[in-house]
Amino acid sequence: MIDNVTPHPDPPPQGGRESRPGWNDNRLVSRFKGIAILLVVAIGAFYAGSLAEFQLGSYAPNWAKSLLFYTPPKANIDYRALDEVFTTIQQHYVKPNADGVKLTEGAAAGMVGALGDQFSRYLTPEEYRTNQTFLAGQFAGIGASVQQKADQVVIAGILPGTPAEKAGLHIGDVIIAVDGQSTKGWTADNAVNHIRGQPNTQVQIQVNRNGQTLTFNLTRQEINVPSVATHIFNHRVLYVRIFEFGNRTATEFDNALKNNLTGSVNLVLLDLRDNPGGYVDAANDVISEFVKSGPSTILVERGGKEAPKSVTGTGRAFTNKLVVLLNENSASASEITAGAIKDYGRGTLVGVKSFGKGSVQEDFVLRDGDLHLTIAYWLTPKRHSIEKTGITPDKAVTLPSAQDEYAVEQSPNDFTKDLQLTAALAMLEA
Repeated sequence: MIDNVTPHPDPPPQGGRESRPGWNDNRLVSRFKGIAILLVVAIGAFYAGSLAEFQLGSYAPNWAKSLLFYTPPKANIDYRALDEVFTTIQQHYVKPNADGVKLTEGAAAGMVGALGDQFSRYLTPEEYRTNQTFLAGQFAGIGASVQQKADQVVIAGILPGTPAEKAGLHIGDVIIAVDGQSTKGWTADNAVNHIRGQPNTQVQIQVNRNGQTLTFNLTRQEINVPSVATHIFNHRVLYVRIFEFGNRTATEFDNALKNNLTGSVNLVLLDLRDNPGGYVDAANDVISEFVKSGPSTILVERGGKEAPKSVTGTGRAFTNKLVVLLNENSASASEITAGAIKDYGRGTLVGVKSFGKGSVQEDFVLRDGDLHLTIAYWLTPKRHSIEKTGITPDKAVTLPSAQDEYAVEQSPNDFTKDLQLTAALAMLEA
């Protein structure tokens, strides 16, 4: 080893001349220069190889690959691998000129899908606009809501007077194909994006109903989704159904209370069945009508940071007797609402255990799409999590058939088969 070698004495003077002072210093300088040059060459090769690999993918020359010492960090995206896939497709795929935009959208969707979070998703610009239109209360579709149960997409609700109702689709039907495409592996969002479309266009839905395959051909129509609907029972009970927590819900719900809680009408029956959720702020506004102070929910954000949402303190029904209806399709913002009412002892919950969606998503608008990403989990005011467990009602009542559920929008209003609603009315009027 160099460190163990005894240094040689200075070489004798040549040609009778004196040995120059600093000769060893110059020798060291030359050695350092050589090392520096080697380092520059190595670093240059590293970056040249990286550039070649990134630009050329699998077609990078072997000499560049041999000089490439870089290993992508596991916590970051390996852009070289993505570029290699894209380049290989462009060079070898049987159909030339693959659409780069669609490939990019597919890569983005696949990346989000790899999170393993069924509620996070990448949306194309068109899908994002459609989603926002739904929350605003208007879209072109068939008038049925769907929900993912295990690996199936199931019809969870049907609006009266819509193509879905007229065609004879039923709550509980399992959608197995849309326009001839199998729904195997689809999420509820995939199904919705395929079913919705331009008004007056055709869509074919295949369903499995109790082991029987049925095919329905429907014409899409403009669907106006009501956020809130009301009815007065027995001149005493204000029945309020919230269909989804959209951007009109808070105002419509407040008006429903203001216009109807008068005279002998002083009992409230809140129906959250088949409500898939929506905006957390809308749920907070509804809770605020019944709960005067405290948090409506506690958001647990990235890194465990907690962000409680507080009620407004400006409600109209702080003292009115309240019963809330839930079922297995009540999810997200519906469960936030029911969970707060239950924790504060503000009302009684009737029905069956809710869906169990205890996470919050936010839309991040991107240059070429939208990222609908889970950003928090939520807890009830008493810090209960309902993720994958749901909310258990105070009084369990099941319906023999989903078709027995009361439809407030229909006339005449027949509720005699709705055992959950009749049980709730009996509790309110006891």
